[in-house]
Amino acid sequence: MRAWLPLLFTAVVSAGCAPDCAPPRGESRPNVILVTIDTLRADHLGAYGSRSVRTPHLDRLAREGVLFEHAYSQSHITVPSHISILSALPVVEHGVAANDQPVARAVVTLPALLRQAGYHTAAFVSAVHLGPRRAAGQLVASALETFEFPERASKPRRAEETNARLFRWLHGRCGGPFFAWVHYWDPHMPYLPPAPYDVEYYRDDPRAERFTSLVGVRHPWYHLDLDGFRRHLAREAKGVRALKHEFDLRTQQVRRLVLYPVGAHAYDPDGSRRLHARLHELGDVIRPHVPFRPGLADWLTGVRDVRFPLAQYAGEVSYTDAQVGALRAEIERLGIRERTVLLVTADHGEVLGEHGIWFEHLGLHDPSVRVPLIVWAPGRLPSARRGDAATGLDVAPTLLALAGVPVAAGMRGRDLFGAAAPPPSVVSEGLRGAQVSIRDERWKLIRTLADLTYAPDFERRAGTVELYDLRADPGELHDVVATEAGARVRLGAALDAWLAAHPATPAGAPDVTDKLEELRALGYVE
Repeated sequence: MRAWLPLLFTAVVSAGCAPDCAPPRGESRPNVILVTIDTLRADHLGAYGSRSVRTPHLDRLAREGVLFEHAYSQSHITVPSHISILSALPVVEHGVAANDQPVARAVVTLPALLRQAGYHTAAFVSAVHLGPRRAAGQLVASALETFEFPERASKPRRAEETNARLFRWLHGRCGGPFFAWVHYWDPHMPYLPPAPYDVEYYRDDPRAERFTSLVGVRHPWYHLDLDGFRRHLAREAKGVRALKHEFDLRTQQVRRLVLYPVGAHAYDPDGSRRLHARLHELGDVIRPHVPFRPGLADWLTGVRDVRFPLAQYAGEVSYTDAQVGALRAEIERLGIRERTVLLVTADHGEVLGEHGIWFEHLGLHDPSVRVPLIVWAPGRLPSARRGDAATGLDVAPTLLALAGVPVAAGMRGRDLFGAAAPPPSVVSEGLRGAQVSIRDERWKLIRTLADLTYAPDFERRAGTVELYDLRADPGELHDVVATEAGARVRLGAALDAWLAAHPATPAGAPDVTDKLEELRALGYVE
């Protein structure tokens, strides 16, 4: 008879503890929430055409808000891309071109401008890369009343943990106006979605002998435990001695060249590429004996079916989508739906086997740089699908304009809902400035400025220029630089003009002397 009393008590207590979200008298400015999802490919959302990955919550936001069909990140690296999002400056201007680089110069950021305008400000990030020990966090920390972040790179937070911290803060700030930057890490490697998403797209045994699709895949050195690399190399002493003698190399040079074989041209001046081929042979002998890096790629140990990691990435995307849904539900529960602008985007995408790169966000092809961009502002913006190009540089100017706050002088990008015309071309920038790309509606040109080796099957020498006809070849599989001189010259001139118009800030990057330094640049080594 009294079984209902505990439920009634709970309901009464909950009602009594509901936060007061009434805005200050006369306040009409919207609350602003910026959600950045790490490593999220646009083509893995239903709203962007996926028929296999279920993302109902982001799809609903896209239906009710404004979806930009052609959105691109400024960089394929987390920290540089986030600084561009928060400052509306290209990487070349803010000067942080790798995850491990320090702040190159003071820049004005979105949270700082909103704080000056009287907004409450906070950040809830799921990875230490974006905390105050790295450049992005350092640039925004002084403008934040609350800054929540994990302590270690090896222990990022799940999106639901980040949401829990955000929701507690919202209960004290929901009257607004407030700004919250929310970062979800989950789609990033390693792909380890929680239940039930871990079996949503795959229910087989990925290590079964009958599978072979992942057997023989040449995983990038980034995924392997290089702490014991010298020991593995020493076991191939005969081959190392032969290389040293034939090409007049030292042991340290051989070690570096096995990891970075693209540099072999400096020691193989006759252009025969003999050294390059021998280095790859040596690397292929060593690689199967080097274990995966613990905490990063060891979940791939013994996996033979490529469908498994692809399914796990999809599971991470669906899990993160559910947490975006939880955020929307909290906004609605607090009664602030009509007073909130929510922008969802990603810092970069992910390469899932395309172009010889596996489970990484490397290079400037579209799997690495095409991202979602959705703006949801009930009562302020009518729903629409936009076909004009948008970039991470447009995020801060757009949110500032929606909040009625002037855009800082020097900010690049544009207010996506203002009168400014979209740019005729879009530029993306690579790790440590090694590559830069420019695209228009049909063509994409990629220029390599420094030798790079991202994976055994993805190397580029300095001076390489690639050109792709995106209309005929959206997968960027066929380089037509040799046959489309007109497009090459036109886009090359446009890129030169862009670089001249964006003064570079010296990055002060450390020299990359071994692969561990490169791992630090990517944020994989603390």
